[in-house]
Amino acid sequence: WTSPIYTFFKDNVETLTDSHDGRKYQAFKCNAPGGCKSKSGVVKRYQTKVNGDPHSDRSSTSNLKKHAKQCWGSDVVEARIKGVAADASRVGSIFAAFARSGQYPVNVSYRTHTKPEFHAHIVRWIAEANRPLKIVGDRQLQDLLTASRPELTVPSRSTVARDLKAVYERSTDRIKKLLMEYDGCLSFATDTWTSPNHRAFVAWTVHLQHNSEPLVFLLDIFEVPKVHLLRLYLFLLTCFHSHTLVRFLRVS
Repeated sequence: WTSPIYTFFKDNVETLTDSHDGRKYQAFKCNAPGGCKSKSGVVKRYQTKVNGDPHSDRSSTSNLKKHAKQCWGSDVVEARIKGVAADASRVGSIFAAFARSGQYPVNVSYRTHTKPEFHAHIVRWIAEANRPLKIVGDRQLQDLLTASRPELTVPSRSTVARDLKAVYERSTDRIKKLLMEYDGCLSFATDTWTSPNHRAFVAWTVHLQHNSEPLVFLLDIFEVPKVHLLRLYLFLLTCFHSHTLVRFLRVS
């Protein structure tokens, strides 16, 4: 199930029984964006023989490859199968341009992402790199993302905004639950600074150890008119109440 040929078919593979001879087979639905060129749109891979014994070709991908070439074209299928192993002079791999001979990048995915994975990477990229939402509508970026992947659909600006909101809400709930159920000491810290336009800001962070790994979360950030010890204390008290973390507060 690690072959790139499976990316040309939908993920919901069903195991069915042939009504004619009773053999079990796996039904692969074609994922061609313009629609499958065959009438059924399904490729059958038989798992058993007529007598019920396991089929010798029950894991073969030859029929899947043949069907994919009919709907997608041989060049697209072969390029997907070869991946980074294709002719470097033709592909122009960025790894070959920057890496010395015999070196390979560490974190490289050699399989195509599923639709949920692709959406997750888009959200993470925009959030961590502080990119505007409108960047997903850039025509040149879409050309780069869809090269050799005609079935890929880049999410719209509104879809990314919705995903960002969902990720933020779920992450907030998960962090809050982690802090409330944490059996140990939590270290809270603040940091204040003044921006170039003479506005003062206060950031509130929490530090802990989880599964032997140090973690730090930015809980909140506020603009304050003046930085004063009393104002800072009131600010922290407000933060604890707003995040339902009053039980961690100890005033000395």
